[in-house]
Amino acid sequence: MKKLASIVLFMAAVFSLSACGENKAEERKTEDYFPTERISQLDIEETVASQPVEEQNESSETAVSEGERTGERNLIVYFSRVGNTEYPEGIDASTSASIVIDKDIYGTTEYVARMIQEDIGGDLYLIQTQEPYTADFDELRNVNHEEMEAGFLPSLKEINLDIGQYDTVFVGYPVWATDVPQAVLSFLDEYDLTGKTVIPFCTHDGYGAGGSYNTIREASHAAVSPDGLAIEAKDVPSAKSTVTEWLSAVGMTTQTGMETVNAETAITITIGDIVLDGVLYDTALAQEIRDKLPLTISMSGYGGREYYGGVDFYPENVSGGQKNFENGDITYCEAHHNMAIFYAQTDNPNLSVDVIPIGKVTSDLSVFDTLGGREEITFSLAE
Repeated sequence: MKKLASIVLFMAAVFSLSACGENKAEERKTEDYFPTERISQLDIEETVASQPVEEQNESSETAVSEGERTGERNLIVYFSRVGNTEYPEGIDASTSASIVIDKDIYGTTEYVARMIQEDIGGDLYLIQTQEPYTADFDELRNVNHEEMEAGFLPSLKEINLDIGQYDTVFVGYPVWATDVPQAVLSFLDEYDLTGKTVIPFCTHDGYGAGGSYNTIREASHAAVSPDGLAIEAKDVPSAKSTVTEWLSAVGMTTQTGMETVNAETAITITIGDIVLDGVLYDTALAQEIRDKLPLTISMSGYGGREYYGGVDFYPENVSGGQKNFENGDITYCEAHHNMAIFYAQTDNPNLSVDVIPIGKVTSDLSVFDTLGGREEITFSLAE
């Protein structure tokens, strides 16, 4: 593939809205516009003992398989600069899009992919372009921007991958220019995932998943596309519990592959005469809040996207969090000590504080457009 000519980008300052009703503007730095897989060597050295990653030297033309261990039909596809970039000898993890663990180099997205594999098994597959990307950050940003503008799909290395044998496909990537790298779209264009369960996960430099979840959902033609996971690069080494809780929330049980979690708790959400259906996930935080039900919260509408309100208790299980949401998400925000229901604007989900999904409204969300500025909302166990 002949690389497209580099173009000059001018980055404007943009602002991320705060979740849970408090708007805190944050100026976006140029490097944040194009988040890379970065993490400091110090962080790695401090966490490697408690966050082991199975040591595997992966060929560019083979997928790493763990499926035979428990009979899973999961495929964990990921794109990373590591494996797609010719780095110079002695690359420094603190200044490059990579992390170093036990003398091996891993991109942060690959690191998360291996956490997923460790929890539920499955096959790992690295998306690789035929032509490597430049190691120069500024050049790479320009090349990616031009690829996106042109709708260009880079050619991928050929691999003997039988996509038909998988029922669930995880798709991982670093967020580039608030969206999916073009190489990931090349994969989705080449392999037919129609009718499968497709689950996105990504790493970023502080601005969340952007519009990437919708891009994955549309490009994959998935039958089911559960909520994705977005982890800030600096948090990747310590994200094991976050990954495990997310896998449980999207119905993937540890070491049982395609078995579905049936432990979601059915709830009702009552707003005056309106009764909505929902679920609480099988996570430690969600179950802690379940024990508080019935729970009535005075919730205020904010930004045409959410209703939020403070709670009078302090949960203990508040690990993880993300700066994005899906329509229907019921979340807890530790920073603002409140719960929220997000009902719109999934296509612009970036928040300035972390929220932790604890459940979902499963009824028609259009009712929230008819509500007043402040409502008493009661969460109860379904009868």
